Amino acid sequence: MTAVAYPAVVLAAASAVTLGAIGPAAAHTGEHTVRSGDTLSKLAAGHGTTWRSIHDANRDAIGADPNVLRVGQVLTIGGSGAAPAAAPAPAAGSYVVVAGDTLAGIAARHGTTWQDLHALNLGVIGPNANVLRVGQVLAVSGGGAVPERASRSERPAPAPAPAPVATSAAYDQWDVHVRPAVQEIAEANGVGTVLTRPGHSPTAGRAADFMVYTDAAKGNAVAQYVIDNAARLGADYVIWQQRIAGSWTGWAWQPMADRGSATANHMDHPHVAFLP
Repeated sequence: MTAVAYPAVVLAAASAVTLGAIGPAAAHTGEHTVRSGDTLSKLAAGHGTTWRSIHDANRDAIGADPNVLRVGQVLTIGGSGAAPAAAPAPAAGSYVVVAGDTLAGIAARHGTTWQDLHALNLGVIGPNANVLRVGQVLAVSGGGAVPERASRSERPAPAPAPAPVATSAAYDQWDVHVRPAVQEIAEANGVGTVLTRPGHSPTAGRAADFMVYTDAAKGNAVAQYVIDNAARLGADYVIWQQRIAGSWTGWAWQPMADRGSATANHMDHPHVAFLP
């Protein structure tokens, strides 16, 4: 099964992407078997090296394009096996953007809203709240940020967002925090059928397929609506017509591998995944 790597994710030949991180057991071992969610940048960070070094050492396996990885490839990663020196901690009251971050996610972990966070960092982020760059240092209101891996139940509840809060029973199959966004997207764009499939990545409760069938104009409208309102809706990424856009692409479209059928290539429905 082939996979195409993007700056923050490997797109496996399945119905959606999986955003993964290297676990402690996988780091600093000298060899790594590529999994869904891997990129050279993430592997390099986990092994205390650079993506260029990994690419140079595995050019025969990877090929000329460092953005193309295949699930199951075994890569040789240099290093002595010792963990790299820890990066300097950001100053109190600040946060360094990493791949996959969104303002909504950062705000939730710091007990604030994405609007306040954007206003506080307008000079760093710029006018588009949906575009973050890895390495940006953002000021966050207050200290005591919740650790990146804290569970949802351990994170402070974000302030109320302007998204609708009342949903009909038809949306009960999605996670509670996702239902208002799914309903808003469907009603704003006149989509009568929205599906969630068991086993869908990241989970059935955080992924929605907005069925437009042969109405490409409606599909375009749904996809653009999600991109334009990604921070407010808590959207992670959208797939439409064999392309993907997410925070790691700056919400610009990136091509995906051909999966065969029209449905597998998302020609008859935009697929939207939401943040936990």
